[in-house]
Amino acid sequence: MNDIIKVLPNYKKFNDYIENVKTGTNPIMLSGLTDSGKVHFAYSTYFYTEKPICIITYNEMQAKKIIKNLTYFTKDIEFFPKKEIMAYNFLAESKDIAYNRISCLNNIYDGKAKIIVTTIEAVSQKIISQDVLYKNIITLKTGDNFDLEEIKEKLVALGYERADVVETKAEFSVRGGIIDIALTEKDGIRIELWGDEI
Repeated sequence: MNDIIKVLPNYKKFNDYIENVKTGTNPIMLSGLTDSGKVHFAYSTYFYTEKPICIITYNEMQAKKIIKNLTYFTKDIEFFPKKEIMAYNFLAESKDIAYNRISCLNNIYDGKAKIIVTTIEAVSQKIISQDVLYKNIITLKTGDNFDLEEIKEKLVALGYERADVVETKAEFSVRGGIIDIALTEKDGIRIELWGDEI
């Protein structure tokens, strides 16, 4: 543990602040902190309350700076990027941003996200509700019966694109009773159906 983090509980104001966070007292306003002081305080809040925290800043450059400074304390940092809105050249759009947004939301949903850093623009963009996002989760086991059309519909609903041959993440292909799904650039899964049986 960093020495600066160790000495903070010696101050009554800090202990009062942590107690307010733990009991859900709000709003709490802090002022007079430098940029590095904000990072120390943010990590200290997470460390002493054991609650996940979300840091919202004014642009992505500042968010990246905060993440860089936070890595001095921990690697458990998630970045939730803004969604790109492209008026042209849609076919050249990268899927990395959408993939990173979903990955961050999954970690929040699973309780794995400890510190989330994002921007006011990213949190202002509408996203689908948690119920809609997670109702299409597919759980498959060898020996289960599954309808091929239902699998294809759920994959499309989850944001996967059908391709003749899987070349990149967020793509799937169907050839007879074989379904290939790319999870990342290097990893994927293959589902083989015998009739409707996996």
